[in-house]
Amino acid sequence: MPTRDRLVAVAGDLLQLRGYAGIGVAEILQRSGANKGSLYFHFPGGKEELVACALRVRAAAVSDLIATVIVDAPDAAAAVRSFASVLAARLDDSDFQRGCALASSTLDAGPEHTQVHDAVRQGYGRWVAQLAELIERDAVADDPEAEACMVLAALEGALLLARVRRDPLLVTSVAERVTRHWS
Repeated sequence: MPTRDRLVAVAGDLLQLRGYAGIGVAEILQRSGANKGSLYFHFPGGKEELVACALRVRAAAVSDLIATVIVDAPDAAAAVRSFASVLAARLDDSDFQRGCALASSTLDAGPEHTQVHDAVRQGYGRWVAQLAELIERDAVADDPEAEACMVLAALEGALLLARVRRDPLLVTSVAERVTRHWS
């Protein structure tokens, strides 16, 4: 794997574990096997630029997952429930260590880290747009974007609580409740 890709992958993994404030350049370099010169060659803006890139990559992967469950599900409720099931399984498989990289980074990156917040905003924006399109397609709510925001907020909150309680069923239970009135 090219050095740049290794740096991005390691940063993304660490963001899921500890968020922006919980990771440092030295650990990223050590885990990726890259040197400091390589980091600054690929990311002249340093940690913030690298993290923003890693967040965009993680957001794109989740966006791909959303697209897959939308295609495979018979309706909007089933798609959201399937998405929640995958998220719950991933959380459980990580022994409740890996949360949402975007959520973790939003919570602990200060306002001066504009690249990080821009990447998070873009990622969440894409997810909301995908969910809103699904909700509009199935006509399950009169305001698809607001409903999509509610779904995403509920799932993010459920992931956080599931991580704290070590209970993946919380995620699927919330998805079930959020979509119950759609049928």
